[in-house]
Amino acid sequence: MQLDQQSSDKERSIKQLRSQLLSLTKELNKATEQLQLIELHAIDPSQSRSDRIHPEEMSELIRKQNEISREIIIVKKRIQKLSAKTILKMELVVLPIIAVLLFYGVTNHYQKNLIDATDHMKTRYLIENLQGQTGDTYKHWNIAKNTPLTVSIVNPDHLSQEKINVIKEAILGTNSIYINNDLLGKPPQDGTSEYYAGWQGALREIKDTKFYVPNQFNIVESDNGPGKIVIILSHLDDPNGYSGYTRSIVDNSQILKSFVTIYDADKLSNNQLAAIVRHEFGNALGFPHTNDPQDLMHATIQTDYPYISKCDVTTIQSLYDGNTNEADFCHA
Repeated sequence: MQLDQQSSDKERSIKQLRSQLLSLTKELNKATEQLQLIELHAIDPSQSRSDRIHPEEMSELIRKQNEISREIIIVKKRIQKLSAKTILKMELVVLPIIAVLLFYGVTNHYQKNLIDATDHMKTRYLIENLQGQTGDTYKHWNIAKNTPLTVSIVNPDHLSQEKINVIKEAILGTNSIYINNDLLGKPPQDGTSEYYAGWQGALREIKDTKFYVPNQFNIVESDNGPGKIVIILSHLDDPNGYSGYTRSIVDNSQILKSFVTIYDADKLSNNQLAAIVRHEFGNALGFPHTNDPQDLMHATIQTDYPYISKCDVTTIQSLYDGNTNEADFCHA
């Protein structure tokens, strides 16, 4: 009876800590969003001197970010410590079950399901106007033809250059990848399907749209994120289980700036990192999520071939032609 009470108390404590973690994460996101909006105003030449934010206010927001981040780390450590004790007790209950599974020879199937589940990466895409209101997901960049779009990689935890090169290749890659249709569940008589390893190569296929589709990207590694698209590599995990999150600031139908956060970036394999970057960069270009689970742009990346498809290219072309008819998007 006493053990049950202790277990119940620990579960209650973990639940309270997770609630506190969620609250802190929301505070951190709010402070980050305020800093991002400040940056937008700072680069807006139409802003009068009196409308601009004082450096002291920016310093205070940065101090707040650091303070909240420290609190998040402390809470996470407490959760891990309590969870470890709970897991140990759970293992004593689970061991006999595993023994039964081994006896009946079904352990391999059980492990396979776990492995498959961890390969699925959840993503989030949010469109927000300058007043902080969220809206529909049909937006586009509006830049002059042949103008490169600057992409910043913010790497506060100093991921290796190998990882940075993986990110660059997912954006700048020009190689085509051909996959047998029988592996894709398509009629094998059709031969192979062409995919793209990077967005720069994929988007060069698009010509003469109403709004110019960016197909040249300058990538810089910078802590202050001067790019139009900012990719932030975080070692923190998202409490809601997201691997990637793209938030675009818009004015009417025009994207002004996009912020991409990759969570647990240090724990992702090169293939996982490339896949999540390809997906989030598609969102940053204005591509909404599709309902086809085998497409790269599905909200949960679960395809065995997370590359840019011909359908993805056609969708971008349609969106930049001003067409927001859902029938033109990739569907299952």
